[in-house]
Amino acid sequence: MDLHKETHTAVMVNCWNEKLDVIVIENKPSEFNKLAKRVNKMAVKLGLSPIYGLENAYGYGRSLAVWLIEKGYTVKDVNPSLAYDQRKSAPMMKKNDEHDAYCVATVLINQLHTLPDAKPEDNHWTLSQLVNRRDTLVKDGIRLKNALHDRYRLLTQATKNSSVKSTGKRHYTFGKPIRHPVT
Repeated sequence: MDLHKETHTAVMVNCWNEKLDVIVIENKPSEFNKLAKRVNKMAVKLGLSPIYGLENAYGYGRSLAVWLIEKGYTVKDVNPSLAYDQRKSAPMMKKNDEHDAYCVATVLINQLHTLPDAKPEDNHWTLSQLVNRRDTLVKDGIRLKNALHDRYRLLTQATKNSSVKSTGKRHYTFGKPIRHPVT
């Protein structure tokens, strides 16, 4: 499966790398059942048991991986670099999700016994979410500090060019002293 923030694209492939079906679902738990039903229907028809290969099961596909594992399905984590190598092995003019999902499926079939089982760990995911949140807060703090410094610079330039008299840490504007905090 090719996993994205909004949608997931699944390509069902048999052992001869023949494309059997393409399924596109939204990245919502309510849609996961729709995927499982279609896959199970095809698996029963062919007399096979499905194995799901998710490209980077710890990113956008984490919730799907957890759902599939809870339902008892076999889920393998396909390293994105393996899918990328498979993608580059065939000449393609355009990149599309269906072809990407097909590449993930062929990697799954060709390397089934060497691919690790997907084991999305809540501690790892929670920690990564906290690290991402911290990074965002640090960047926002830097952005706000820079905006404040820029405003202060503009204010001091404006006071230097006007008839405002400045002595030390006090500025006299229109005859009234303004105290600035000590830094």
